[in-house]
Amino acid sequence: MQITSYTDYALRVLIYIAISNKNQVTITEIAEFFDISRNHLVKVVHQLGSKGFLKTTRGKGGGLTLQRPPELIGIGDVVRNMENHFNWVECFDPQQQNCRLVEGCGLKHLLADAGNAYLQVLDKATLADVLKGTLSLGR
Repeated sequence: MQITSYTDYALRVLIYIAISNKNQVTITEIAEFFDISRNHLVKVVHQLGSKGFLKTTRGKGGGLTLQRPPELIGIGDVVRNMENHFNWVECFDPQQQNCRLVEGCGLKHLLADAGNAYLQVLDKATLADVLKGTLSLGR
């Protein structure tokens, strides 16, 4: 299971803003800190804002803040909102499926179960858990 760099950047943005001691941070500040393309981060931040994770303020004195407390930002929710699909292998996507084994193969179901388990683990964690360095797995 793997997330895209787009989702990785989204998680980094949220972490950076959460640990910042400023009222607001800028995209440029985050881009420089992580050495990531500012243009790429603009797209990430836009989606985070449109999905309700960030509050964005334009203009002079503007910047980024979390839309809600870290305890209310689920990591699984962020990943689901940033990834455009969860096609772990080609047979998950009927348009791209070319495997000759698809009719009798049990691999698709096994990988679907593994993907669901992966997301369930992420669903147990919040941004606050990540900030503490330990995940709350309900144990």
